[in-house]
Amino acid sequence: MSDTLDDTRYLQLAEQAMAAIESAADAADLDSKRDGAVLRLELDGGDQIIVNLQQPTHQLWLASRAGAHHYVWNGAHWCDTRTGETLGAALQRVMRTLDGPELDVPSL
Repeated sequence: MSDTLDDTRYLQLAEQAMAAIESAADAADLDSKRDGAVLRLELDGGDQIIVNLQQPTHQLWLASRAGAHHYVWNGAHWCDTRTGETLGAALQRVMRTLDGPELDVPSL
């Protein structure tokens, strides 16, 4: 499912994804905090969505009360290792599940 990435390319793609999520969170007036490889999105109801880099496996991980998922780069999008769902679609689904704002992240 994933292209072979070297560390440099993985970090470039992963940082682009994190920046896109941060930008979408800002546009949705959602509190976000980046601490190294971990990005926390804080919803008004107290729920958190955590996205973090997993450099050893070249993955992005998404965790929330709605579940945890691992994403690999398929050459065009970050896709769930089990279902194939894109990271962007997953973020939108999780936001709906947790009554959060809509995030515009179609490129992920």
